[in-house]
Amino acid sequence: MKKIIFVLFCTSLSYSTWAQYNPLTLGIVIPEQDTVEYPFSRYRVAAHTDPNAQAFINGKKVQVYSSGAFVDMIFPTEQITAIEFMVALDGDTVKQTRYLIKPSTSQELSSEIVELHSGEVAKKWFIQPILDPLEPDKWYGPGDVIPILAQGTPGKTLSYSISGHYLNVMMHETNPGMYEAYHKVDTYTPLFEGPIEFSLKGKWLTRSKASSSEIIKVGGLPIIGLVNTSDAYLNIGLGSDRLGGAKYGSIFQGVELTIVGEQNGLYKVALSPSLHAWIPKRFVDLKQTFDLPSQSLSGNIRIAAISEKSVHSQGADVITVSLPKRLPYITYTESDPNRIIVDIFGATSNTNWKILLDEASGIDEVRWVQVDDDRLRLFIDLTHKGHWGYHVEYGWRGQMRIVVKRPPVIEEALMPLKNRIIAIDAGHGGRNKGALGSTGVMEKEVALAISKKLEELLIEAGAKVVMTRTDDSYLYMSERAKIVRDNHAELLVSIHANSIGYATDPRKMSGTGAFYKHMAFKPLAEIIYNKMRELGLDDYGLTGSFNFTLNAPTDFPNVLVETAFLSNPVEEIFLLDPYYQRRMAQQIVEGLEEYYTKYAHWSNDSLEVYK
Repeated sequence: MKKIIFVLFCTSLSYSTWAQYNPLTLGIVIPEQDTVEYPFSRYRVAAHTDPNAQAFINGKKVQVYSSGAFVDMIFPTEQITAIEFMVALDGDTVKQTRYLIKPSTSQELSSEIVELHSGEVAKKWFIQPILDPLEPDKWYGPGDVIPILAQGTPGKTLSYSISGHYLNVMMHETNPGMYEAYHKVDTYTPLFEGPIEFSLKGKWLTRSKASSSEIIKVGGLPIIGLVNTSDAYLNIGLGSDRLGGAKYGSIFQGVELTIVGEQNGLYKVALSPSLHAWIPKRFVDLKQTFDLPSQSLSGNIRIAAISEKSVHSQGADVITVSLPKRLPYITYTESDPNRIIVDIFGATSNTNWKILLDEASGIDEVRWVQVDDDRLRLFIDLTHKGHWGYHVEYGWRGQMRIVVKRPPVIEEALMPLKNRIIAIDAGHGGRNKGALGSTGVMEKEVALAISKKLEELLIEAGAKVVMTRTDDSYLYMSERAKIVRDNHAELLVSIHANSIGYATDPRKMSGTGAFYKHMAFKPLAEIIYNKMRELGLDDYGLTGSFNFTLNAPTDFPNVLVETAFLSNPVEEIFLLDPYYQRRMAQQIVEGLEEYYTKYAHWSNDSLEVYK
């Protein structure tokens, strides 16, 4: 790590705060409890004490940093591993012990499973359903395959039925006593649900019957669902992580979706025969009837300026596409040249002309192509150098409106942020503490401290600032986004401090990073990232396609800044220091000034000399 800038700070750090600790103290941050169950072979520990003390972890002396923090890695080999923390200063010692427990890997075998490998069979006639491949929370729809497996008396005839349907369908014996079938659900299969019923026959008579303990739901699909909220979104698949599943993007209220399945609390949506998406069930109301798909023809296109100046202070243009109903869509962005791409599903082009009015100064061209039978693609080429936000909405019935914001106007050459409305989101808050530093400091505290300094500096630069939170309050992500939109902010900066997992050495992971989701906003993230790197911080990387909720909006440029690693004991020192917090905030301000200078609109030619 480059520490040129840090040296002065480190040498001038005052220990006055720690001097008041008497007697000697020991605070353990990780493990967070006396006993922790942990399955892996590496575990990081973190604690803090008087900066002048000596620290030992399981008898090994470790470095105590100027903040009082000390860290190390534990490599548990036993079922129970004791971790002894000890600190010593001027003859005083303090000890604490915590424990790591490896979770048990042994599992009792079910007494219901019949062992066939020995060739001995406990009963002459038996059936044992195998439930592992079944997904009981899944609604099996058109084209889905239901895996049906069972054990049974070898060499016999085993068949299945599902709740009185598909009666006595033969299963195939793949290995002695192992039977399987794979049932594909036909389109427009009537809805029914119930257990899978098995029947085992001898030469003449049925000798054994059994039913699965799980109830499965089959058929009754496709069905139409209506998006019932303004904050709905489409997921790409069923995958998930701590940020949620990967997403296509938001979807407007009232859009009609063709539902063809259900699993894990999500409806499966058929956008086209070859492309599906998933949407949380809470976002959809199902209709009682299903109309056979009909051809939805697009009408003519009109490109004009939008008149709601109070809503879009920098001005906006709108592309209106006539459609018979609210069809689903997916949007993308490209840079150099700047372009917005909109795929409309279920639409067939009957667009024979477009009208481009002079007042639509931000739109260079609108083109379209029928890429599939039911997939109409619009290309919207912009006149300005940068993306400043867009969104898709529906007006009366099926009037699709693609609203594209124009660049804000720089009013004063030496103050490019004057009167610009910029939102700051201090990450976490309230019960959401975020990452923990070895000193016990919480990410929510660091994020708010830096955000307040950023607010002060932006106001000094002439900007109007919108704060999503100004105290230790908990806000849902949807509430934060609403604050940004309600205050007509042109741009959002989210402030965070990074951390590693429990299996990584905190001393080996450091640096600053900037995160964006849409290619449209990569230039903003790149500029801020480069400015933060000027502080001498390590290179953690510029991260795109980041699935963070506040990187998801397309209607305003946004960037998430992971200022430094709170889990790294050296960078924790910088994050705790008010002077360095202000330095970070200053770099972000300079980055915003550079971004506006490059991508905002200059009000007249005389200002160009300052660019």
